[in-house]
Amino acid sequence: MPDSDARVVAAAFARERWLPRGGFDRRRARALDHFLRHELTKAPFYAGFAGASLADLPVVDKRTVLADFASFNRHGITLDRALAVAESAERSRDFARTLPGGVSVGLSSGTSGTRGVFLVSEAESRLWAGILMGQLMSPASLRTMLRRPLRVALFLRANSNLYQTLDSSRVAFSWHDLTVPLETHLPRLAGTDVLVAPAGVLRRIAEAAPPGLRPLQVVSVAETLEPDDAAVIAAAWGRPVEQIYQATEGLLAVSCPAGRLHLNEAHLHVEPEWIDHQRFHPVITDFTRTTQYVVRHRLDDVLLAAPGPCPCGRPGRSIAAVLGRADDVLTLPPGDVPVYPDALRHAVALAGDLGDYRIEQHGAQWRLATTLGGPDAVTRVAAEAGRLAERLGARAPEVVSMGWPDEAPTQKRRRIRKVT
Repeated sequence: MPDSDARVVAAAFARERWLPRGGFDRRRARALDHFLRHELTKAPFYAGFAGASLADLPVVDKRTVLADFASFNRHGITLDRALAVAESAERSRDFARTLPGGVSVGLSSGTSGTRGVFLVSEAESRLWAGILMGQLMSPASLRTMLRRPLRVALFLRANSNLYQTLDSSRVAFSWHDLTVPLETHLPRLAGTDVLVAPAGVLRRIAEAAPPGLRPLQVVSVAETLEPDDAAVIAAAWGRPVEQIYQATEGLLAVSCPAGRLHLNEAHLHVEPEWIDHQRFHPVITDFTRTTQYVVRHRLDDVLLAAPGPCPCGRPGRSIAAVLGRADDVLTLPPGDVPVYPDALRHAVALAGDLGDYRIEQHGAQWRLATTLGGPDAVTRVAAEAGRLAERLGARAPEVVSMGWPDEAPTQKRRRIRKVT
């Protein structure tokens, strides 16, 4: 990384780490107002909204953006052009190519059935790197970084110029391709300081116990971190599992020492769309991104609000968990009574040790696959599901056994899923 770029990352890091907490709301309100007044109309979709307040702007979602992709970025880059670059990188596994102006393209895994595409400039990549390190780096990692380069290993389906921004004289970044068998990566992990991977991959690495791997930080990304995985991973290395909540739409939250996820409200405006008194869908506006605009963008994710101020003292809204996507919410008759993933996970835990499991809803039928639990696993899960249904005032589901579903190594793990 050139010295000028490193200085930008360092400045963003310092602001994130040591900016006074007083005046937090005032600073972010001023930044949002500046964005709406001076940046918003540079994207064609918002050209007619000069002088509009945030409440006057339409709520959009991934399908809206993909249907008119060029109108949501200031360069007029079409979806076909962005996809051509992203898909070429997926095939070649070379993710260094950029569009004119140094714009990088990323592609989501498409767990919701529609693959998201994001654009990010070099300046936004450097800002992202500084913000992420400022929020995430533990004191032990920072002390290490002062003595020698901090070794960060990232396991993901695809690399990106965004992630490569972390690589510098102070951070030795390595990407580990999930399209390659995990076993081939394990010998290279000795001496890793910060291990970052999806929760299911972290658990497999923990169970493999590769020699020489004693990370200072273990960070879960890309998947819902479930309590049983967190317990196994934490026991393996004697430290809690931290989390980064990031999507195509940007860096959304990072965990704190108190175990909560803090929404990135210094750079995002979050409007909760409440499902009940605890759970909500986030509608987000990123007032730092001006390559591809994320303005009143509704996510399908279901977030669980945390009660009261966080004990860590960090300002802004915190959440207890990312529960999953809207299609991870199963339903029961009569009238499609919702069964949220956190409630169902608790019921499954009461059914005893099932090992890993998958639950799929197909109409009125819930299909169960387990790696442990024996022949009576279905009976035990059905009993707990029946008790849960009774508490919800609904009819119990029919629970049947199914074979283990086919899952590509690059696919995000989804234990609970509503198929039909």
